[in-house]
Amino acid sequence: MSTQKDKIQRFCRVLKIPDFLKPWLDRFFENPEIDLVLTLEDNPLTAAEMAERIRGTTGTDITVNTSSFLERSWKRGIINQRSDGRYEPADLHTRYDVWAMFEGWKDIPEAIRDQLNDGEWEYSERHYQDSVNRMKKGQPRDPSEIYAEYILLHEGEALLDKVEHIYLLPCNCRSMKQGCRQSVYTCLRFDNYRNLGWEISPSRAKEIIQSANKKGLMQTAEVALTKEGVIGGAICNCCADCCVHPGLAERYDAIKVWPLTRYVARHLTDRCTACGRCVKRCPFRAFTAENIELDIQDNPHRKVNNRKKIHLNENLCRGCGVCSTGCPDEAIQMIPLDTCQAAHSLITRIGCGPVAAFGKNDS
Repeated sequence: MSTQKDKIQRFCRVLKIPDFLKPWLDRFFENPEIDLVLTLEDNPLTAAEMAERIRGTTGTDITVNTSSFLERSWKRGIINQRSDGRYEPADLHTRYDVWAMFEGWKDIPEAIRDQLNDGEWEYSERHYQDSVNRMKKGQPRDPSEIYAEYILLHEGEALLDKVEHIYLLPCNCRSMKQGCRQSVYTCLRFDNYRNLGWEISPSRAKEIIQSANKKGLMQTAEVALTKEGVIGGAICNCCADCCVHPGLAERYDAIKVWPLTRYVARHLTDRCTACGRCVKRCPFRAFTAENIELDIQDNPHRKVNNRKKIHLNENLCRGCGVCSTGCPDEAIQMIPLDTCQAAHSLITRIGCGPVAAFGKNDS
């Protein structure tokens, strides 16, 4: 008969639990869930089959309890449900995803979280590598696959009017990374991930992205399109501190194609009062401020005055538009790009953009 230690070792092999996490296993998995994973390891079962197995072993019919247990385990990211209705073990990525969004109050040391996030980074690299490389090469994209695109605020609002359902969930990147103080309640998904989200109205969703944009978060569309024309995916309100996509772009030398850049900022210097808000809001340091000394003839008060001058490096611009919406002088215009990569935009295909946008979007 196997001991508890043997069972735990086998469980860790099945889910590929790294050694550093083993002392903290109880923060993520309950004993009945460990037994469940081992039961389903080589033999995926339906809820009815699981109940029948328990009835044959114990002589007790607990079909309702079994269904509830499987539902809870699925929602917690312990198991996945296949297309044939059978359940099978999930993986550590799925479990950590749910844990970080909803259960992080069970503290683990920061060093352990950092190692988990390193693993998530490696997972994301593997998951998106082929898509990033296809975009870099300008190869055709499959509309049914999720690709990331920077979108302007008004495009996000238009997209929210086109989807069938909107669910609010915590941002998994920000929940995991905890690299900034922005709200985690900013992820707007178009399907209800493991029935964990709150369904909200388009008007409430628009309030969320407007508030996020005002606070300097970028709108990123991760969308796909079925053959029937149903839009899937999500709108993410991203920061450069936590979110995985800007980092992947740096890693793969793909800052213009992942997420897809569809606009470039144009600085209208004749309107600019050098307030510096664009410098503070740009996540990629495309805007910088230079201290200058005005010539006495140019000064209406006939005295030397130190002022600032704003510079834009278009090569660093990724077209997210948060500079434009934050400019009080409407001195930044977002110009649509006409490039091979931009032609792959699903946002354009479904009729949400691009449209040249001046200044603030006060919709």
